[in-house]
Amino acid sequence: MKRTNAKVRPTATVPTMPAGDGANFDWSTAQAANSPNLQPSSETISLRMPIWMLHKLKTRANQRGVPYQAHLKEILANSLSD
Repeated sequence: MKRTNAKVRPTATVPTMPAGDGANFDWSTAQAANSPNLQPSSETISLRMPIWMLHKLKTRANQRGVPYQAHLKEILANSLSD
C-alpha cells in the first residue's frame, strides 16, 4: 500500500573538506595492515541463566547506564578479585 501523507524531510547539507585536509588522498599506495601476532583480548562464551536473573541483571545495568554484558563482567571481576 502506498503512503500518501508522508512528511518530506529537508535534505541535510554535508560540508565539504578543504583540498588540503586529505580529500585528495591517493589510495593506490595504501597497503593492507598485517598483524599476525595479534590475539583477541576476550573470548565469546555461551551462558545459560534463569530468565528472572537476566531481567534483574539488565534492569540494574540500565539503572547504571551501562550495557548488561559490561555490568556482568564487572560483577564477575569484583567477585574474582577477592
